[in-house]
Amino acid sequence: MNLSKQIEAATLNVTKKWKAEKRKAHREDRVSQRRLERMRYYVRRTTIRDAAFSVMEEAYNKASSNGKYYANARQIMYAARPKILEITGKKVLKDVYFTQTLLKDYLEAYRPDWKVVWDARGHFMEPYTGKKIGLGGIDVIDYIEGWHSNINIELPEIDSLIETKGPNNRFKYALFIEKEGFTEILKDAGISERYDMALMSTKGIPVKAACDLIESMVSVGVQVFVLHDFDLEGFKILRTLKEGTRLSHGSDVIDLGLRIGDIKGLVSEPVFYDRRQSNPRGYLIVDCEATEEEADFLVAKSTYSGYAGHRVELNAMTSEQLITWLEKKLKKHGVKKFIPDSQILDAAFRRAAYLQQIEEKIEELEDEEPIESVPNDIQKRVAKELR
Repeated sequence: MNLSKQIEAATLNVTKKWKAEKRKAHREDRVSQRRLERMRYYVRRTTIRDAAFSVMEEAYNKASSNGKYYANARQIMYAARPKILEITGKKVLKDVYFTQTLLKDYLEAYRPDWKVVWDARGHFMEPYTGKKIGLGGIDVIDYIEGWHSNINIELPEIDSLIETKGPNNRFKYALFIEKEGFTEILKDAGISERYDMALMSTKGIPVKAACDLIESMVSVGVQVFVLHDFDLEGFKILRTLKEGTRLSHGSDVIDLGLRIGDIKGLVSEPVFYDRRQSNPRGYLIVDCEATEEEADFLVAKSTYSGYAGHRVELNAMTSEQLITWLEKKLKKHGVKKFIPDSQILDAAFRRAAYLQQIEEKIEELEDEEPIESVPNDIQKRVAKELR
């Protein structure tokens, strides 16, 4: 081997290990880059739910001033959304998904002692007083906390009514209607006063506030009746009131209809169910306690695009038909005027007698000569008292 060959062999031998190390370094560098990309990918894959849960407490504290005030669900959403989008790399987070799913998931999972309220999704109205509240969290909480039945017989105003708040000594029944727009018809027809009945209405599926109010009324002896369309949604509404929402309890309510026996002579309309959903027939019978006949009407057949049937709305009745039908139902369930117990009536009688005595004294004073002497410096005296 000549000298040049020997030098080449020696060089290769010396650099062989160096090249191997260099290749290894390049491989490790490529591996590190891939690992980094995978890490970045997984960061980008952080779910909306995980991100929301990670910032939820901070968002609530911001919206409520660390629990000092009530916080609306949408206020919490506005505090949380920028951080959620930043974490996930998303551009859009729908407010309904946050308030109705993510926030409720969090509250259900961790049960924090938070003062959270949702927008009102209906209304409640007392008989006689005409007091009306929205079926949102804060309104219902304030209304329930203000219930009392005290009768003050000491120096009441002469023309004042007995001041009660809530169902105690005022009403024994409440009527829940699945849609807005009917309470004014019923009130105008005198249903509320003639039967001492509160009226409730909601937009669609009842929310937590509605279920909470019904539960509180039932606990003090109020019977709650439910009026709904004869369709899948109507059965869902009835089931929700009986079983409650995710964050509230159900109650023992009484179903007035519409049911299959109530729709004779009423106009029905076709209804179609999406094939992507399961056949609603099983849900109606098993979960909603619909009869076979009712399920046959609501889900009459299977079609290429899904399922089809019929439905009947409360709106299919005229106002007169509705009132006549409703009164028959109420009388069938024994609904009648509410009479307070003897102890309450005793206090009310004493109060009325006391007011009558005051009125008689006032009439005696009216027969006396009025006071004519007025101090000359009355304006200065008033100014002095004000200072």
